[in-house]
Amino acid sequence: MAVSRPWQSGETPDCRGRDGRSPSQCLRLTHDDPFEARAITSVRQGDSGSYDYLVSKYSKRVVAIAWSIVRNAHDAEDLAQEAFVKAFQNIGRFKEGEPFGPWIYRIVTNLALDVMKHRTRFRHEELSENQVAARRDSADLGAVTSELTTRIDAALNSLPENQRIVARLYLVEQFDHGEIASMMNLSEGTVRSHLSLARRKLQEQLADLYGGRND
Repeated sequence: MAVSRPWQSGETPDCRGRDGRSPSQCLRLTHDDPFEARAITSVRQGDSGSYDYLVSKYSKRVVAIAWSIVRNAHDAEDLAQEAFVKAFQNIGRFKEGEPFGPWIYRIVTNLALDVMKHRTRFRHEELSENQVAARRDSADLGAVTSELTTRIDAALNSLPENQRIVARLYLVEQFDHGEIASMMNLSEGTVRSHLSLARRKLQEQLADLYGGRND
């Protein structure tokens, strides 16, 4: 889809975590993003091409959120596409004046959590370790390249599902407690509890990295 150019090249606000901004900082910027608001209005009026602006702005982070939950690069990409299609189909329900980010993040999180609950309904391939590494590299999702990274990744993966998801969204993707609560349909207190338990278990497993402290 070709967008009807409500912005100039290079002006797209970066919500992909590459400029050091946290998601909450990025979302504050979207309130002042006239291009996003214009694109949403255009899509609602039938200009499907303007949807490209939203996809370009949020696609990397949407894929990253899905991958944090399902831990499979191809599934994450499929889920991201499904989330954008679902958002497009339901754009008429979107609350005008709100940033698009929280809505698409919530959609992809719900889709990914549903996959985790019904894993047998989703396509999975048996992959060798080399194939897994190659796919992570090709998806730009941070291939494991060091022993330290491998240990931290393994420690995160060993956590119970909700603790793992919360820990990755908070520690890796840098969403705040309220954003995670909204995305996962949990109370903020529950999110804090999951994160506290996750941190305690990570400190136990990685005690040498914490200088032997478990507090």
